[in-house]
Amino acid sequence: MKKLLILFLAITIFIVTVSIVFFKEEKILKIGFIGALSGKYSILGNAMVNGILLAFEEIDYEINERKIEIIFRDDKQDEDLTKSIIKDFIAEDIKIIIGNVTSSMSKVSMSIINNYDDIFMISASSASNEFSQKDDNFFRVHAANNSERFDSFTDFVIKNKFKRIYGIYDPYNETYTKDYLTNFEKNLISKGEQGLISFSKTNTNLDLLVEDIKEKEPDLIFICANSVDSARVIQYIRLKGLNTQIASSEWARTPSFIENAGKTAEGVIFNIDYDEHSSDKIYKEFVRKYKKKYGIYPSMYASKAYELSKIIIEMLKKGDETQIKRNLLLQKEFEGLQGKIIFDKYGDVIRDYNNFRVKNGEFIKIDE
Repeated sequence: MKKLLILFLAITIFIVTVSIVFFKEEKILKIGFIGALSGKYSILGNAMVNGILLAFEEIDYEINERKIEIIFRDDKQDEDLTKSIIKDFIAEDIKIIIGNVTSSMSKVSMSIINNYDDIFMISASSASNEFSQKDDNFFRVHAANNSERFDSFTDFVIKNKFKRIYGIYDPYNETYTKDYLTNFEKNLISKGEQGLISFSKTNTNLDLLVEDIKEKEPDLIFICANSVDSARVIQYIRLKGLNTQIASSEWARTPSFIENAGKTAEGVIFNIDYDEHSSDKIYKEFVRKYKKKYGIYPSMYASKAYELSKIIIEMLKKGDETQIKRNLLLQKEFEGLQGKIIFDKYGDVIRDYNNFRVKNGEFIKIDE
């Protein structure tokens, strides 16, 4: 009898122990991040990682007594690898995915994710208008490149009498870059102005590019490319003696742009929904914490990754990971670092844009 009692107790302890371990394992909620963590696009991806880590460290990686684990994967701007990573995330039963860094890779990810109703993807940077007005599971805190998004910049262009505009875009992220210039052009034409005189590519031989610019005599060169390529093209244009006014997209507006472009960054214009000199109390507190942790100022992409992470955290407090989209659309409005973030029914946001000019190595807001 005593032996049976001991055996019963041993079995009971074993079952309880296994149950506790299993329960704890089930408690872990995995979130996937996919984006460029190496190569020239990693400037954005690594900044996003910083913003994400800061947000989740603030809650000690736990929501409603459930532990959070974030899995970071480098897509290397490769379509096949991106598909493989997304399939791995699905196999691991991950329902929340943050990514991608570029619109081209987000398009690849969504080609798979759109087949699953319970997977939610949100991006801090993918801005192609190709994703707009679609009832899918792709949301973003970065405004889409729709025609209306360029209102403040086309007003600036018209006011400053820029008539002949020469466009240059990165062909390796064409889903975003060419779309960006195309929608800028649409807004310009809608106000009675002429379209762009050229859609050239950053991978064009730079001597041929400069020759073409000289031949077409633009009064504004508008570049949509990452900070490295934008800086490279601008440096060469200035080296060849061209003093034409240059504007660039928000994709290039990072501290590394000024580092790479050096003195040739002076005077370059940006139209963007982010102000690193903002006096917003929430933003200033974020900057304080970010500087304390990383020793540098946050970029726009670190800030937006932090914002989307805070939104995910807020939504997970209201329901499980399969209810993110539903709960987000019910709330719609969130407190951002620099004002409200308001989602429409398609997961797109509207944000205010301002013009900036590089002056003495800083991005300074301009009203002209």
